[in-house]
Amino acid sequence: MLLNRERLDRALAENKVDAVVAATFENVRYFTGIGSVSLKIHPYFGNCYAFVTAGSTGGAKLVSSVGEVDQVLDSFDGVEVAATFGTFYREMRDDGPLRLTEAEARLKAASVELASSGAPAAALASALKAAGLARGHIGLDEDGMKPGIGEELRRLLPEARFSNASDLLSWTRRVKTAEEVRRLRRAAAATEQAIRAVVAVLEEGVTERGMMLEFNRAIASQGAIPQLTMIRFGRNGVGGQVLPDLTRLRKGDTIWFDVACTRDGYWSDIARNVSFGEPDLRVATYYAALKHGEDVAIESARPGMTAGALFDLMVDGVRQAGIPHYRRHHVGHGIGAEIYEKPVLTPGNDLVLEAGMVLNVETPYYEFGTGGIHVEDPFVLGDDGANVLLTGLARELMVVEP
Repeated sequence: MLLNRERLDRALAENKVDAVVAATFENVRYFTGIGSVSLKIHPYFGNCYAFVTAGSTGGAKLVSSVGEVDQVLDSFDGVEVAATFGTFYREMRDDGPLRLTEAEARLKAASVELASSGAPAAALASALKAAGLARGHIGLDEDGMKPGIGEELRRLLPEARFSNASDLLSWTRRVKTAEEVRRLRRAAAATEQAIRAVVAVLEEGVTERGMMLEFNRAIASQGAIPQLTMIRFGRNGVGGQVLPDLTRLRKGDTIWFDVACTRDGYWSDIARNVSFGEPDLRVATYYAALKHGEDVAIESARPGMTAGALFDLMVDGVRQAGIPHYRRHHVGHGIGAEIYEKPVLTPGNDLVLEAGMVLNVETPYYEFGTGGIHVEDPFVLGDDGANVLLTGLARELMVVEP
């Protein structure tokens, strides 16, 4: 399971909420295991919901368009279709008796036998009412609610109390379950293997764009999805968000990788530098200082520390190790079903770190005339400093001889 049920129940009890409705792509997946097609391809008007009731022992209740309700077959055990909406046709053969498979029978019950409402809000309201929540306190994932849905729910359930539960869900998701950590580790492993694959075949004259395509192929070959492939050569790294172009690799160039993928719905975000030939002394010196700043985070982060305190430790570590003028707006972030989750390690951030968070720490440095120098890795924040790095790729400056 992805859902940290103990933590969610604690949040519901503390806020006196009877049920919480997930509405974003990530939160619906968190409750059900389903990557909603509707929310993915129709971000402005697609609707799909899942809700969990306080104190219940079963799985989440799914409210889906009848067209995509077949996705319940990919859901976690215990997830049930509570209501559907819209119109879609799945026909029965008429050439004799047909024995349905278990999956077909489940889909027929959800998409043919279950009456479909005309609109998403009506379906969600009927499901909440059937769950005994007509007079309950219902938390809504307002970040994912399409315009008008909340207002219509309030009209259809006039005796219910509604509140914004997006922060409650964000708080719940900060501490990862074992399954979430497993998925994050697999995403990181896919990214690391793709870096190894392209580094193994480096040759003078290859273009940034060509390396990007090879990297993406290496990601896809592992069943992951490339999401961010920022690869730049030499001085181009100062503009890292610019698309890789036809710049050709030359001896002495430093290659900047800041790359990410998703695997099983969870993100990686890893940065490295590779020197093609003898490293530039400035690059080598600065990279060592930046790595030291990352080392400080991995070695020093503790539950109870604030995100701002960890920011200060990392920046000071880089400055003391060789870049006295180092400055940054952030040095990392939480990571999970989204690439940027709370906490973000920013100056003065008083959000308290907790055991079980996964922090993606980084110490980038961009300089005109030099390029981008960068190291970035995820780790699980453990009790009493027992932090667990989720990457295995060497974090030192890599050197490849032409």
